[in-house]
Amino acid sequence: MNRFLAALLLSGQLGLHACQSTTDIVLPSGATTVNQKVTVSDWIAIDANSWSTSPKAPQMHVAGFVDSSVTNAVVENGLVVAFYRRSADDTVSPLPIAIGNQAISFTYYAMNDKGIVSFQQKAGQTVDGEYRWIVVPKEAAKHVDWTNYEAVKQELELSE
Repeated sequence: MNRFLAALLLSGQLGLHACQSTTDIVLPSGATTVNQKVTVSDWIAIDANSWSTSPKAPQMHVAGFVDSSVTNAVVENGLVVAFYRRSADDTVSPLPIAIGNQAISFTYYAMNDKGIVSFQQKAGQTVDGEYRWIVVPKEAAKHVDWTNYEAVKQELELSE
């Protein structure tokens, strides 16, 4: 199982680097530290032009972001949660999610001192919108429903 996960992570890393040049990797400019441990990315708009076809899995579109707060310790013992905000009505949903025939998911990992957050969806018509992720180290994880954006917003005192 560990070898499978390592292979999956390595292929994801290679896929991100193969489909995006270093100038295409976006750093979350407004990542804010909510407290000494939790970080929250900006809402980042991903439209049809932002998605890249994965060379290893051409049936998938990916959009990857570097985030230094995604560390090995977070990957092993903490969590990263991600949300999708629909442009039309500002509805926020946790990922993964199915919208019509399209599924949107995300992965995260740390490799070579580089944290990566990657969003994926099937190739074809992409679902545009805004995406945000929250990095929660083990020591900051509380009994919060991390899939409920309103509860997360209240717990972390986020303002939109």
